[in-house]
Amino acid sequence: MKYIFAKALTTFTFTLLFLASFGQQGTELLIQANRATLERDYTQAIVLYSQYIKLNPEDFRGYFNRGTTEMNAQKYTEAEQDFTKTLSLNPVYKEAYYYRGQSFVKQKKYDLAIKDYTHILDKDPRSVPFLKLRAEAYNKNKKNNLALQDIDGALKDYHAVEKLMPKYKMVHYIKGNLYLDLKETDFACEEYKLALDNDVVVADRAYQENCK
Repeated sequence: MKYIFAKALTTFTFTLLFLASFGQQGTELLIQANRATLERDYTQAIVLYSQYIKLNPEDFRGYFNRGTTEMNAQKYTEAEQDFTKTLSLNPVYKEAYYYRGQSFVKQKKYDLAIKDYTHILDKDPRSVPFLKLRAEAYNKNKKNNLALQDIDGALKDYHAVEKLMPKYKMVHYIKGNLYLDLKETDFACEEYKLALDNDVVVADRAYQENCK
């Protein structure tokens, strides 16, 4: 009986030590991966995050961190997949919607980016970062059957951004582009002029081509 108890105690102690070592190994991998990311060694960071994910497949942080590193490495399809996995594990993680939306934009999947940004704005209509991102996605989406049907929504977003974040200089230039898409040239020129007044030099060409 004593032998059985001693064997069970030994097994239990070994299991605890193994789990502690397992957890420590995972923590070390995460630290090393974060360090590699900061040093812009994205290839190594992705390898380390992948090792961490194998040890901790239910920890959303591994997928999210690997996704942001893949974004830096311009691996947008892989990043999209990791942010999707992040959200399957943590559906309320706002940052994953933020970055997945950006990965969609990089792949020119503008309608999907708008859907992600809208998901957050439905819950927080005054979120300036998501208002800004959604408006830019509207602006970049040149597919008539998808983007321009809701261009009025983009203008509303930019009116909100302008009110909440008046120092955001690009707002007038992008609003000008949106008005131009609507063939509201007078309004577009007013916005380009305001952009130039705020030293947004990229607006000069649009002003010269459409407002002279």
